[in-house]
Amino acid sequence: MNSYIYIKKNKIKLMLNLLLFLTLSSCIDLSRDREYNIYLSYFGDSLTSHFPIHTNDFDKYSYSVDTVAYSNTEDFNLTLIGTKNLIYKEKLNYSNKKIYNLEDSCIVIVNDFINKRNLLINLDNYEYKSKISASCNKDPIVIPNFWSNILSNGLNKLDKNFKYIIIDSKVGENVYSSKINYYKSYMPSIVKHGYSKGIAFNEKEDIIIYWLVLW
Repeated sequence: MNSYIYIKKNKIKLMLNLLLFLTLSSCIDLSRDREYNIYLSYFGDSLTSHFPIHTNDFDKYSYSVDTVAYSNTEDFNLTLIGTKNLIYKEKLNYSNKKIYNLEDSCIVIVNDFINKRNLLINLDNYEYKSKISASCNKDPIVIPNFWSNILSNGLNKLDKNFKYIIIDSKVGENVYSSKINYYKSYMPSIVKHGYSKGIAFNEKEDIIIYWLVLW
């Protein structure tokens, strides 16, 4: 009788511990998703409409965000790993868009000089400027500098196998964020200010990155 009660108590304790673990796990997931959605709301639906609504649907993901505009830019990107089906789906969704790579002569990388080593330097003390090829004979294509990703040491800190779909991009005199100083820019004059949103994907390694950058 005593041993039956002991076993029963242990089962109840195990069930309670399991319930607590599941509750805590659920709270952690909800907390992460809530924070992610706060950033989506911060930038607004029109600029983040291409981002997934939830991160809990993915096993391997990370995101980085800059809302401080320290280098006179704001950006948000979500990286998903192991997403072969998602890459295929997004290529179909945007089949009317051209796919670019870094070899395109008109690619301009936002603040291409920034990396993790010089991120915190005072840029006002230097004459930094993103590069644009002299052979470019059409409108520049602007993509982010993914300096926060540990994926490669390429021009935009991504592996050469990445390709890019520009979903929307606008340049001009308008400042698309109140935190960005119109009188300051580290970009070529033809793309002094603007925004770009899109998708970078690497089919070889099953990686997809949703991005938004304002400069």
